[in-house]
Amino acid sequence: MVLSLSAVRKLADARSFERGERYFAAGQVRRVTVDGTTVHATVDGTRTYRVRLDVTPKGLSGRCSCPYGADGVFCKHCVAASLAWLEQGGDVGQPRSEPLSDKRLRLFLRGCDQEWLIDQLMAAAKSDRVLRARLAAAAGQENAFDDRDVRDRLERAIDISDFVDYGGAYGYFMHVGEALDEVERLIGAGFPDAAVTLAEYALELLESSAERVDDSDGGLAEAIARAEEIHLAACEAAPPDPVELAERLVVRAVSSDYEVFLDVLPEYEEVLGSAGLTRYRELVEEAWRKLPPKKPNDYSARRFVIAHLMENLAESSGGADGLIEVLAGDVTSAYDVLRIAERLCADGRDDEALTWLERGLTDFEPDVRLRSSAAEIHVRAGRRDRAAELLWANFTDRPSLETFRVLRQATANGFPPWRERALAFLADAPPATGSWSPGRSTLVEILLADDEIDEAWQAALDGGCSSGLWLRLARARAASHPADAIPILLRAADQAIEVRNRDSYQAAARLLTEARTLSARCGREDDFQEHMTAVRHAHRTKWALRQELDWARLP
Repeated sequence: MVLSLSAVRKLADARSFERGERYFAAGQVRRVTVDGTTVHATVDGTRTYRVRLDVTPKGLSGRCSCPYGADGVFCKHCVAASLAWLEQGGDVGQPRSEPLSDKRLRLFLRGCDQEWLIDQLMAAAKSDRVLRARLAAAAGQENAFDDRDVRDRLERAIDISDFVDYGGAYGYFMHVGEALDEVERLIGAGFPDAAVTLAEYALELLESSAERVDDSDGGLAEAIARAEEIHLAACEAAPPDPVELAERLVVRAVSSDYEVFLDVLPEYEEVLGSAGLTRYRELVEEAWRKLPPKKPNDYSARRFVIAHLMENLAESSGGADGLIEVLAGDVTSAYDVLRIAERLCADGRDDEALTWLERGLTDFEPDVRLRSSAAEIHVRAGRRDRAAELLWANFTDRPSLETFRVLRQATANGFPPWRERALAFLADAPPATGSWSPGRSTLVEILLADDEIDEAWQAALDGGCSSGLWLRLARARAASHPADAIPILLRAADQAIEVRNRDSYQAAARLLTEARTLSARCGREDDFQEHMTAVRHAHRTKWALRQELDWARLP
């Protein structure tokens, strides 16, 4: 497929296309790379966004790390990346032909005087150390590349002494990205070994400066991920000593507070090879053995990292059994049991998972998650009665519409007696101390959800419910009993007025408008007029409220 401007226009709305054009024209698209039928790009916006374009038999599709792109919208960043790709030729799956301008330049250079060309290259090499190093390496010079300039560039971009607030964070991370661009450039220039060293140095600098930057938008995690990507690409281009690499990966992961090199498997397996993987395993297992016995609620960062490394290692080599063997040796909480059960269920091993869950329910405090997981297994096996007992315990521990619905779904046709039991349980709860306090809100909510309006109304009268439920209940009851709903709407309006801001005054006006409509249906216009007279008199000094009442054409 060859990309066209009209194809991009069809994918985006007019506003997104216009903004994408501006981003492209401003040079905010960086690192456009084509891999088969996939195009990757980075676009600088309010933050740095990653764009992926895919060519399929049905045409072009785009994804972006921005909120709109994550929802599947062909956003302005996708447009900008597409335009940058179009400028490069807009084709995938085959090498691009050399642009005509490059062909002309190549033809010109072939006819140039050799001394003139040498002078031009030497002049360019003075301002471009990478070019100079490439020429020196081609001439046979060892250690041709001196990384001091790039190292200094990283330090200037990343290492800071003063705090960078939210307003300055975008610019800070943009400069960090530009410095990392220079490191990435070394891979294609023929110096991947230097890129490995500098990527690791960049990670050190990022960690040391992390506490001095406002990271509300996640720029730090993105910069770390970028440095890790460069590191892997450089290692793949020129694999370093596998044993030394394994040692550095483990040491950095265990000492990091920011999850650096936490998930290197399976991506690094080919680079590490047999010797590197053996050393990696030795170091991770050694760190695992040295951990003190886990105590309940032990969530230390070091334990988390080492356990995570061990779990990744175990699963990469032994699958589910390897992972479970590791997890089983470190069980001190219901959550630990749940992780084992979930992994077993993912492999279709429900019986083994159920054994673990039953053990967890015996060994630890009652846990809603364990009961829910065990109930799901029983439902899959057709044991709905056993599932119901577990879910009933969840309902009585945490009465809510959600736990009620889960019980209903699990019991299916056998739900009616459970429903009666649940409603009786909720009806026995102590009534509220005031009619607008939570009281029997769960009972009212369940009855409302089942369209049992009269029963919900009586439950609220008997035991009270929250103010939000009273409003829902009043609006539901208004269809058949409008007079019952009026006092609730008026009370809610009074409460909104007491909040004393423009939004609350608008809400009060809407509630009063509803009450006026119902009063007209009941023939109580005079009562409503009297109430409004009292409201306007009591709040005569609130000019913003008076405006809202007038705009709503209330008396």
